[in-house]
Amino acid sequence: MPTDERYRSRRQRALERRTGRRARAVVFVTVAALAWLVLFRQPRRTPRARDVAERVAPAGPRAIRDTIRAKDGVVSVLVRAGLPALDARAVLAASELRGRARRDIPVSVYADSAAAPVREVEFQIADDRSIRVIRVAGTTWTVTERRELWRTDTVTVVGPIRGTLVESFRNAGRGILTVRGRLEAAYAIAEAFEYKLDVGRDLETGDSVIAVVERRRTAFGAERIGALLAGGLFHGGRWLRTYRFSTSGGTSEYYDAEGRPMRTTFLAAPVEFRRMSSRFGFRLHPILGTLRRHDGIDFAAPNGTPVRSVGDGAVIKARYSGGFGNLVEIRHRNGMITRYGHLRGFSATVREGRMVTQGQVIGYVGSTGLSTGPHLHFETLVNGVSREPTRTLREASGVLLRGPSLVAFAAARDAIASRLGLAAPVPLNATSRTVDSGRPPVQTGSGVDATK
Repeated sequence: MPTDERYRSRRQRALERRTGRRARAVVFVTVAALAWLVLFRQPRRTPRARDVAERVAPAGPRAIRDTIRAKDGVVSVLVRAGLPALDARAVLAASELRGRARRDIPVSVYADSAAAPVREVEFQIADDRSIRVIRVAGTTWTVTERRELWRTDTVTVVGPIRGTLVESFRNAGRGILTVRGRLEAAYAIAEAFEYKLDVGRDLETGDSVIAVVERRRTAFGAERIGALLAGGLFHGGRWLRTYRFSTSGGTSEYYDAEGRPMRTTFLAAPVEFRRMSSRFGFRLHPILGTLRRHDGIDFAAPNGTPVRSVGDGAVIKARYSGGFGNLVEIRHRNGMITRYGHLRGFSATVREGRMVTQGQVIGYVGSTGLSTGPHLHFETLVNGVSREPTRTLREASGVLLRGPSLVAFAAARDAIASRLGLAAPVPLNATSRTVDSGRPPVQTGSGVDATK
C-alpha cells in the first residue's frame, strides 16, 4: 500500500475515535442535566402540623447531677448546673451552707423540662441526710431536710485467693459490695484471723476465702459494712473458720468452731514488713561457717523497724548479751519466754523488771552481735527448751467457752452455718462460688446472700 494512503487511513481512524468520545460526553451531560432537574427542581412540600409534632417529642423532667468539690464555690457549681446567678445565691442563702465547701457534696438540680426554671436543688450532706431547697415563687426558696433509713442485710462473699487478700476481695466482691465495702470486708477477715494466720504472707494461690458480713444501705446508695458474722479461710489443705459471738456479759468476740477465742495470748510475729530469712533448725552458720542448730527464726527487716512484744509479760533481760547483741527476754504468764536479739537499741520504756503489754514496742531492728545485716532473731522457750516459734505462738489458745455460754455459742454457730452453707465447707477451685442460704457452694461466680 502506498505511503500516502496508509497515512490517510490512520488519520481517518483517529478522527472517528475523537468523534465517538465527543458523542459520549454529550450524552453524559444531557443525562446529568435531566437528573438534576428531576431531583432538585421539584416543588417543596410544606410539612403538616402532625409531621412536626411527630418529630418534636415533648420534653420531660430534667435532672442534672454534679459534685461540689472541697474548696469549690457553691454558687459557681450551681451556675454550672444551670441556675442563674441570682437563683444560685438565693439557694445558697436558704440552705445555710458555707459559700465554699469543706468537703465533697453531691448536688442534684431538678426542673420540669429543659426550658423550665429549676424547681428544686438537693445537697447530700451525709450518707443518710440531704437538704432540699425548693422554689416557692420567683426567687423565693424554702428548705427541708430529708433523712433516709438504713436497711440492713447480710452479704456473703466467696472467692479464691489471687494475689493479696485485698485483691482477692476486690475481684470476688465486684458487683456485690462497693470498693470501700470490699476493702473493709478484707480488713475484717484479716483482723479476725490475725492471731491464727498471717494473712498478708501465708495465703497463696489455691487457698480460698469466705466472709459473711452485715451491710447497711440507704436509698442514696450509701453503704456501710458492719460486723463480720462468720468467716473462713481454706489454707494448708483445711478450713479455718470463725464465728462472732456475744457473751452474756455483752462482749463480742470471734471464736473458732470449737468455741476457743481467735484472739490468743500472743501475736503471730514481733515485727511487721518483714521476711523470714532463716528458719528454725540446723543450718550453716553465716559467720562461723559451721553446721549449728538455729534455735529461733530470723526476720529480715529494715534497720530501725519497731519490734513488738508478742504478749503480756515481765522483762527479765534488756542488755547486751554476746552473740545476741542487744537482747530482750520476756517471761509470760504461762511460763513461756520470748527472746529478741540483735536489736539496734531498746525502747525508752523497757527496763529489766518492768511489765510490757502485747504489741508494745520494746526495741528496734539492728545488727548488733554476730550478725551479717539488719534482722531480728526471735525465739520461744517452753520450760527452758527452744520450740519452733510460729507453731508455738499459734497453739497458745485462749480460754474455752464453758457451760451455758458454750451451749449458746454452739446454737448460734450452727444456725449461721446451716443458713449460709458453712456447716460442711469444701475447698474452692480456681473460680469463686456462690453460697445460697442453707445450701453448700455450687454455682460459679461471686456470691451474695441478702437476708433482710
